[in-house]
Amino acid sequence: MAPPALFDRPLYRHGAALLALAVVSFGFFAPIHFSGKSLIAFDTVSWRAMAQSMIDYEEATGEQALWSTNPFGGMPGYLIAAPEGVPQVDDVASALRKVIWPSSHFLVMLGGAYLLGFMLTGGVWSALFAACAYGLTTYMPIILSAGHNSKFIALAFAPWLIVAFGYAMQRPGLLRGLLFAIALGANLSAGHIQITFYAVWVIALWWLVEGVRALRGEGRAAFVQATGWLALGGVLGILMVANPYLAIAEYKEFTIRGAESGGAPGAMDWTYAMGWSQGVGELLTLLIADAFGGSSAYWGPKDFTGGPHYVGGLVLVFAALAVWRYRTPAVLGLGIAALVMTLFSLGEHFSLLNRPMFDYFPLFGSFRVPETWLSMVALTLAALAAVGLHGVLGERDKTGSFWRSPAVVAFGVAIALTAILVLGKESLMSFERPGEYEQIAQQIAAGNNVSPTDPRVEQTAREYIAEVGVQRREMFGGDGMRTLLFLALGLGVVALIRRGTAPAWAGGGVLVLLVLVDLWGVDRRYFNAELLVDAQNSEEQVQTYDFDRFVLDRVAEAGGPGHFRVLSLEGRHPMVNARPSFHYESLGGYHGAKLRRYQDYLEHLLLDPRTGTPNPNALDLLGVRYVISGRPVPGMTAVYTGDQTGYTVYEKTDVLPRAYFVEGVEVVEGHEAVWERLLSPEFDPGRTAMVEAPIEWATAPIDSNATAAVTLRKFSPHEIEWAVETDAPRLLVVGEVYYPAGWTAAVDGAETPIHPVNYLVRGVEVPAGAHTVTMRFEPASVRTGRLISAIATFLAYGGVLALLGLGYFRRSP
Repeated sequence: MAPPALFDRPLYRHGAALLALAVVSFGFFAPIHFSGKSLIAFDTVSWRAMAQSMIDYEEATGEQALWSTNPFGGMPGYLIAAPEGVPQVDDVASALRKVIWPSSHFLVMLGGAYLLGFMLTGGVWSALFAACAYGLTTYMPIILSAGHNSKFIALAFAPWLIVAFGYAMQRPGLLRGLLFAIALGANLSAGHIQITFYAVWVIALWWLVEGVRALRGEGRAAFVQATGWLALGGVLGILMVANPYLAIAEYKEFTIRGAESGGAPGAMDWTYAMGWSQGVGELLTLLIADAFGGSSAYWGPKDFTGGPHYVGGLVLVFAALAVWRYRTPAVLGLGIAALVMTLFSLGEHFSLLNRPMFDYFPLFGSFRVPETWLSMVALTLAALAAVGLHGVLGERDKTGSFWRSPAVVAFGVAIALTAILVLGKESLMSFERPGEYEQIAQQIAAGNNVSPTDPRVEQTAREYIAEVGVQRREMFGGDGMRTLLFLALGLGVVALIRRGTAPAWAGGGVLVLLVLVDLWGVDRRYFNAELLVDAQNSEEQVQTYDFDRFVLDRVAEAGGPGHFRVLSLEGRHPMVNARPSFHYESLGGYHGAKLRRYQDYLEHLLLDPRTGTPNPNALDLLGVRYVISGRPVPGMTAVYTGDQTGYTVYEKTDVLPRAYFVEGVEVVEGHEAVWERLLSPEFDPGRTAMVEAPIEWATAPIDSNATAAVTLRKFSPHEIEWAVETDAPRLLVVGEVYYPAGWTAAVDGAETPIHPVNYLVRGVEVPAGAHTVTMRFEPASVRTGRLISAIATFLAYGGVLALLGLGYFRRSP
């Protein structure tokens, strides 16, 4: 039986395939598109809280804010909301995002994976298989449910980047080099460079395989040409996103990802970076989804997880078949990439490889959560599976040795291994989480005020472990049998195709349907209608409590923002809570790349290590007037207790203003010495300022006869202005986080240096008399980045249009 004649034409075949993928997208996200509800996850709400001060400023002035005033005492906003860039092709999906998120980018993801599969095979069914295998790998709904939207968008554009590379290797030329630049620019525009870094690894390993082939004399000239055009496209693609990445690169050097404690240049801490390393045995979740449980019943080596990196038995078998039987340079490159990135995902569990990579390979040590590598492994496996499936669809059993055919052998081995795991789970698998017994025993002992070594504690802990072990075995066994079922069905379809009982097009359709049903079923555990909320935007999900309204009234009484900050100790982890920053200037927030000076402030200064209570000097540094706490705060007065939450607002009545003159300056060398002084109750930051290098400036006492007045005139993300008057030259200490890459100061319009004071904040020298002191945030990196991006974008898109137009006119009679 032949396929319907309508689909003989490539345009109709591809049109029908893309229409089918659109149905998959809108069907999978039907709970969002047709319910009137929205998917607004925790990270999305946290982002809104972090960005709210910038959004308010933009709505009021029409000008984009580059500094976020509310979280963490103020920070650059580049990684909260990227500076406005030059329009590019990804803006089309961004525009659709407002009406059909997440299908706006899920369609991009499916289309890119489809094109990658078609490039490798020339087959529609294999391309559809690749699209479904990648788009519905379990990691995608998990990150959407967590609110990791920029990561999802970067993953959506990743297949297009690899496709652009592949086509450039096939037929080198300027046009394909420019298309590679556009694809790279689109991927980087997503704002998640970690995913781009991973995709470049796939490209680099594929390129190395092609290079080895060229060295052997096979297409050497074409390889050199392709490399040249890709290098041009790579440089141009990076230049297209100079805005915002020029500013981000500048910012990185001042963050926990580019500086060690104390501010010295350095990489991220190894232990912090290796959090969420994939366990070696946990790789089994690629085959059996609940091999280590889901998000609600997880017993793997991580602290916790949102769910498994499940791709399914069908994808693994066809991918393995491709590497075994069809060793083209593309297959070998993708296969090596899949292996290498799987080893990278193990993180601290395979430090023999990952430690030297972390220490010496550029950018490798800038990213955390090694299991994220598996997101790109899923893409390579999907592409390889397309090649394996296409080979099966194009073969017939001509020898009569059906049971020796590679496809049947591959399925047979997979079925046998899965059956062994399921049947032998008691001896092969551990259903106890590492360190779980000790943790449970400690909890039981603490709850009953007895020793963890008490025999009753041991018995209760063992009983609990045994009880949850039964549930875990059932989960593992159930998903193991599920995998066996899909493998058996896949083997049956392959058998029908090879014997000629079923036509290849029908068998291909059934296999696509099987992988769709398999992944869809597991995905529904992590994305379903229960996750949706009755809200249209993240702002509606930010909670407002009675104590927030009290503080906001005090902000209004003070004359608006810029007069004081708030330390909220609500929740178990208050310093990673962005909610207060939605409402007012706060010391907390939620971000993975805090300024290093501020991280040191949180770790070494904010709380007195002897008492665990807020350090008065640390509060004074940033002008903290109110502390919100569920227990008394020494030295502060309770001024409001909310009925809604029970939290109390405490006021520091002797708090220093946000900008003030000091009468003395001390040079203190070494950050630890500065921290020690700031922790001492003997040190008064209102009278003395510690600086890192000598300041050639006179100091004068401030007494009842002295004049040292400071009045705030203007406060915004771009500019702060004070009217000051002093009867002697003095240092003006400003309770704003020190960040030299963009902030400038001027006294009566004449630029003056900003000094780091008391490790965290800023200082400006002011001569005697009445003056206007202004600080502006105008990073040159943003202006330069915009200019470079505009020129590069014009060259890339203009070049493509010119080449296409030239080709059209050449073909015209």
